Amino acid sequence: MKRSYVLYTTSFAVLVGMILCYVFVFSDKEIQRQISATFDKIDIQTSHQATPLPPVEASPDDEDIDTTDALEQIQNIDEVYYSDTIGAYLVLTDNREFFEVSGNANRVIASLQLENEGQTLKLSEFIGMRMITETKIFAVTDKGVLVTIEREGGRWVEQERKAIAGIRPNDRLFGLGFDQTTERLIIMNRESGTTDVELLYIEERITEVETEERDEAGQRDEPEGESSADDEATGEETIDVDAVAPEDEALQTEAEPDPEPLSEWAIESRKALTTTGMSASIQQKFEKFRGVGLVERQGRIYVLDSEELVLYTINPNEGTMNGQMVTPRVYGSTGMFLQDNEIFAIVRPDVFDLDAFVSVD
Repeated sequence: MKRSYVLYTTSFAVLVGMILCYVFVFSDKEIQRQISATFDKIDIQTSHQATPLPPVEASPDDEDIDTTDALEQIQNIDEVYYSDTIGAYLVLTDNREFFEVSGNANRVIASLQLENEGQTLKLSEFIGMRMITETKIFAVTDKGVLVTIEREGGRWVEQERKAIAGIRPNDRLFGLGFDQTTERLIIMNRESGTTDVELLYIEERITEVETEERDEAGQRDEPEGESSADDEATGEETIDVDAVAPEDEALQTEAEPDPEPLSEWAIESRKALTTTGMSASIQQKFEKFRGVGLVERQGRIYVLDSEELVLYTINPNEGTMNGQMVTPRVYGSTGMFLQDNEIFAIVRPDVFDLDAFVSVD
């Protein structure tokens, strides 16, 4: 009897606990959204890793190269971005190479060579990279050339390059962020020869282009009116030799879809940042400010000056900028990225290695 009482009491307590847990925890909409987002990421990672990708090209000396050894081909790193959405590192190098590296950093999943030959817009130094969706990546150069890399049919391919409109000759660009709400890109800028620092907000705009069909239609309007008047005068019926049967017109419509609208990326606004809240020591270092990397976390933007050893924090809503000293281990860093809500600096860009990334938090 006593044992049954304990069993029933325990079962009742567990049931009540589960009910209270649901009422106070899982019924919260924000928690439900976070749980749903977590499962969505798991699904994306599973489908992404299950999609067959072309193997890493073998070296001439060894056709059966181990993918682990393929990490050695990643040299002179420009930018690193860790995507928790697909569970992988994305890497750009000085040699205009793009790599996707597994989340445990032991093998190259895919690679892509970005060519300059035959391109109107040439690639220079990369200053920022950002994954927009699990299949789209944006990268930007110091000259304001925007590169789009998309995943199509299990492969990463480069799309048309575009020059960001509105870049001035004295702009010194670095970093790339993305505003999820407005779908605008964010680049930091310090005007050459000044201490002025600003955030550039860049948006995609649809450009209207007159098509040949519209021009031809406009040209036909006037002659058709004249011929109609002539017909009335002569009393003769004119047969339109270009007339198309309704069923044929439907087939033509299906065969010739409307062309996709052309677009461009342009600076939508420039937001100046104030540094009045900085301490005297940080303000003195700020006079030599040269940023590398741009990381977004919890509504703030972080930029590193690896020469003066200062990590700057920007509040984009208030337009303020402040800084704090960081350890000498980040001296000479070439960029930053965010992983598991922790900021890492790239301190050894020669070869891809987790030991080459140092936390700055």
